[in-house]
Amino acid sequence: MTAPLYMTIITVYFLLLPFFMAGSIYQAIQKKYERHLISQVAIFLVTVFVIIYFETMLRISGGFEYYVQYSDISYNFLVVFLVIHIAIAIASVIGWAYLIYTSLRAYKKGFNSKAHKKLGKVVFLGLSITCIMGTCIYYFLFLN
Repeated sequence: MTAPLYMTIITVYFLLLPFFMAGSIYQAIQKKYERHLISQVAIFLVTVFVIIYFETMLRISGGFEYYVQYSDISYNFLVVFLVIHIAIAIASVIGWAYLIYTSLRAYKKGFNSKAHKKLGKVVFLGLSITCIMGTCIYYFLFLN
């Protein structure tokens, strides 16, 4: 089965997301904190929009159940893989939202950079794993 165009475009976005985030993190490393904050908020908002668009289009087009029927990969494996992917994605996006929220509140007062860095690394790792897993799901459903 051929992947719908929206799914291909969204997959490419999520392949690029860790690089967008790395560029934003680099701004913080360069002590350009305002650029880091603005870019994180912008990337987050675009990502939330992409997720909402993806979820809407997926349901309109028949959902996971529709696409999985055309794959040669084990249904049980795909479901378990998808559940793990979704769990990591939800935790990562919640952590990312928390980081942005607390950073916006603390930006004017000064904030604990150590705690922010630590959680930021966890969020970056979680989002990167989510992006890789999402790309694997695309591969399993459409390129295998």
